[in-house]
Amino acid sequence: MSYSVRIEAARAALARAAWARGQAPAYGEDAIIDLLADIRHWCKAAGFDFARCDHLAWAFYHDESGAA
Repeated sequence: MSYSVRIEAARAALARAAWARGQAPAYGEDAIIDLLADIRHWCKAAGFDFARCDHLAWAFYHDESGAA
């Protein structure tokens, strides 16, 4: 998956989360924080370890971005 597709997927997730809350799409830090908090709530309800998922996401990002 290309970098631009990943960015668009994140943008779509932010827009969909705002829509689900009855809000206009937003793409600033507050929208990101709200989405991450929503995902934390969902993980708790579904029995997933958010911290583990977050750590693995960081590792994936690190590998994909070529960070050292």
